[in-house]
Amino acid sequence: MDDTQYKNTPEALQPVVNSGRIPMRRIWGMLAIRPGIPFALLLLGALAYRLSGSADAVKASSAWWLWFVTLTNIVCIVLYGYFGRKEGLNLREMYLVNRASFKEDMRWMLLAILGIGVFAMLPGTLLAKALWNDTVYPNTLLLQALPLLAVYPLLVLMPITQGLAELPVYWGYVGIRLKAKGMNKWVVILLVGLVLSLQHMFFSFQLDWKYDLWLALKFLPFALWTGFIMDRRPTTLPYLMILHTLMDASVPVMTLLVSKGIPLF
Repeated sequence: MDDTQYKNTPEALQPVVNSGRIPMRRIWGMLAIRPGIPFALLLLGALAYRLSGSADAVKASSAWWLWFVTLTNIVCIVLYGYFGRKEGLNLREMYLVNRASFKEDMRWMLLAILGIGVFAMLPGTLLAKALWNDTVYPNTLLLQALPLLAVYPLLVLMPITQGLAELPVYWGYVGIRLKAKGMNKWVVILLVGLVLSLQHMFFSFQLDWKYDLWLALKFLPFALWTGFIMDRRPTTLPYLMILHTLMDASVPVMTLLVSKGIPLF
């Protein structure tokens, strides 16, 4: 049997983490860069807009959030491969690719899809209803018009890089190594899942506390659910990545429509 799935696991990595060959600052750093880099880019953009005389520099900068996320994804992909090589793992092992477990992985993916079908959209809709009594309004803040030439590359770059970066960094790297360090798995799921959800506030932050709260919490059930699936069946990661890519492909498409002046709501 192909034992690829056993190389990037808490059990296999425990001696490496405990010996200090995988320093904790690297693990915490990988957890921090996904919210940190987009927020830094957003603030730099806001400063540029402010210096150019924009009346709402933060909102104007936040319109570019898909580019902030895409650039962050590229950094994460590079670091994911680089740190993997330093730890003696190739990309196939880092992404937990294992054809021998395909049938069982598909059973877990069916369960994952059922949960994601509930957790991906419904919490955001309910939260928007509670905060504004309007399920459409926060999406009009999130999806802002951009120059068309800035949107076209995102149709390909954003979903592909998002699929290759987000869940692998959170669950394929950080989550596994925190468990290898001895952290309780439920604490890991809660901690990493919370950051995964909160990152969305830093992607497209605006000076509106309701909107920021909506962004921060709308994906928390989805984040915790993917953490649970990855804890129980790590080799579902490649299939979760594909699903995540398909899910996020609609976001740049909607941004393109908004940029063309086509109403979505």
